[in-house]
Amino acid sequence: MTGGTSTAGVRGHPNRVGVVSLWHETNTYSARTTSLEAFEQFELLQGGAIVEQHAGTGTVIGGMLDEAAFEHVPLLAAGAWPGGTVEQAALDELFARLESELLAAGALQGVLVNFHGAMVAESCDDVEHEAMRLIRQRVGDIPVAAVLDLHGNPSAAMVDLCDAVIAYQTYPHVDMRERGREAAALMAGMLDGRRLKSVVAKLDLLSCPLAQCTDEAPMSDLQALAAELERRRGVRISLLPGFPYSDVARAGFSVVVTGAPDRVKEASEVAESVLGAVSERAHEFELQRSDARTAVARAIASPRHPVILVDVADNIGGGGPGDGTAILEQLIAQGADSAIVTIADADVARAALRLGPGAVFEGEVGGKADSLHGAPVAVAGRIMQVAEVQYRTQGSWMTGHSFSLGATALIRVDGVTVVVMEHAVPPFHPEQLPAAGVDPSAAAIIVVKGAVAWRAAYGHLAREVIEVDTPGICPVDPQTLPRLADTGALGTQGVP
Repeated sequence: MTGGTSTAGVRGHPNRVGVVSLWHETNTYSARTTSLEAFEQFELLQGGAIVEQHAGTGTVIGGMLDEAAFEHVPLLAAGAWPGGTVEQAALDELFARLESELLAAGALQGVLVNFHGAMVAESCDDVEHEAMRLIRQRVGDIPVAAVLDLHGNPSAAMVDLCDAVIAYQTYPHVDMRERGREAAALMAGMLDGRRLKSVVAKLDLLSCPLAQCTDEAPMSDLQALAAELERRRGVRISLLPGFPYSDVARAGFSVVVTGAPDRVKEASEVAESVLGAVSERAHEFELQRSDARTAVARAIASPRHPVILVDVADNIGGGGPGDGTAILEQLIAQGADSAIVTIADADVARAALRLGPGAVFEGEVGGKADSLHGAPVAVAGRIMQVAEVQYRTQGSWMTGHSFSLGATALIRVDGVTVVVMEHAVPPFHPEQLPAAGVDPSAAAIIVVKGAVAWRAAYGHLAREVIEVDTPGICPVDPQTLPRLADTGALGTQGVP
């Protein structure tokens, strides 16, 4: 996906369309809440600053801005890295800003919305629904088109407040701009008089993201089925295997179908048909993987380099803290050579910055966010390099955006290079390790704290991939997490 020049709509066009983005994947099992500061650090923009940030980028908003059939009215773009439950004060502030922008915008003829679909706050387990309620209260019955992450957990109530709802079709997510463009095209059609209605069907199926990769079965087969039904039935079908690490009733596998409002019954039948196919293959979403000790031994013995060790349960992109130590401990204990592992540990990163390159760091690394991801590991190693690190990515995830690792140190512990980051940034970008001073192509072993999305950054380098059943809040088997929400058999929802 490459950037381009955005038209950003046509000023003075009679059709004015608001643009709203509210994005957070909430892992309710995280010990750390998500504050307003987390949004400020990632993205919290209003008005024209949204166009300045997103025009020509590979983001959903960038795709929305590519549409020239109407005038875009940028309102709010708020997003934070996946993490724990959003603090109520943060949500209150975000909603206050959204309402203020809606009031100041004047008459709108439509609204484009970019949601994740799995956002949870301290006193609200369905933030997207509450956001849509607020939007509807201010804009009334005008067309609304929403884009969701493939890992969204859309509720019937939220879907019912939108006209068109679509989701990413890829995981790793490489079609964000395309989905933004599609939503904007659907909006243009609705402004020309074509009305749409969306329904959602849900299955109580909690699956690890490892099983949700769209390039592999069962997801590739299910998407092929959906595409065939789209051609035959004249509807738009989105498959959302969902985010399993959010303890809410709406979690599960969702099928969203968008079509003409006079064919809602048919859309519901299509949704149930696809959901039936999902149910028949539910067993294919069940996985087993090796523990850290076994996986590291296999990686060391492998003649194919680099080997990618996937620290599944400390998936930063799923809300993991990024400081899990299970694999690091085994790499050191088993004498791994030419291994690279990232650890998010702000205290160690800042301490290394004070010590400077060439100094020896002695202390405990990682395992500090909670007691779920392994204990801190005592290390003694030389600081090879340390600096404040940020980069702009040309990769396929949020192309053109800048990201900051904060203070970042390379600490050499025998044959293991520990990349200690101040900020937990997921391994989505090929620029990340080089920006920190590491050449991943020269490594024998690379540890990624993710599930699938890392493939867009390092998949081309991998000669062997070993997914590891590590401890943490994004486990290979989501059923091992305590569930408070009663998901039940959810059936088809969103039918008026």
